[in-house]
Amino acid sequence: MAEALCVFQVKEPEAQDQGADAEKAEKRANTGKDSLSSTAEMRRLQIFEGACKVIARHGFGNSTMREIAREAGLSVPLMYKYIKDKDDILYLIMTVNMQGMFTFFDNQEFNSGSPEENLIRAVDKYIDYIGDNRKYINLVYSETRSLSAENRMKVFDTERDFMRRWQAIIDDGVDKGFFRPVNTELLSNFIYFLCTVWALRHWSIGHFPVDEVKTALHEFVLTGLMKVEN
Repeated sequence: MAEALCVFQVKEPEAQDQGADAEKAEKRANTGKDSLSSTAEMRRLQIFEGACKVIARHGFGNSTMREIAREAGLSVPLMYKYIKDKDDILYLIMTVNMQGMFTFFDNQEFNSGSPEENLIRAVDKYIDYIGDNRKYINLVYSETRSLSAENRMKVFDTERDFMRRWQAIIDDGVDKGFFRPVNTELLSNFIYFLCTVWALRHWSIGHFPVDEVKTALHEFVLTGLMKVEN
């Protein structure tokens, strides 16, 4: 305990210097051509990255605002200009991660081929996205319960919005007669979660090549959706 406290005390001045430098830079930015909104976005991204590192090491409950600020390179007072409390930090992590998924999906072309091709493309691209963002996705799933009831419901509403993107692909396949009539809302949730297993169960299935994971998902999903020829 004494050794840990000593290390903390030695590093503290450095953290304060970083926070002071960041605060000075912010004042310069706000009086120059950079807008306040772009500065706020930059700061919140710093907090996001710092919080992810700290929470991944210690868990949400054992992480402190001071440590998150230090990891983000900000002073504690400066950090409080952009977030209210620890719950707000966790909500920030989740919304940034979810926005990444929205941006990823909306930038792809999932309506240029047949419904079968579109769904396979969506699965493949999302598996690739998960591979690049696995640590954030695991953090979101493991710490959702720590959110306040209000913020937890906001996260759930955002996920429902994301589900509708999957559902639109399946609806298109059903409408065009490629897929058999199914409960598309239910199936879209199933497919989304099956893809997310690549992050949540990576400790168990991570030794499989990603192409094998994709192929297995294609076969499993399409077997349940494709019409059976008489």
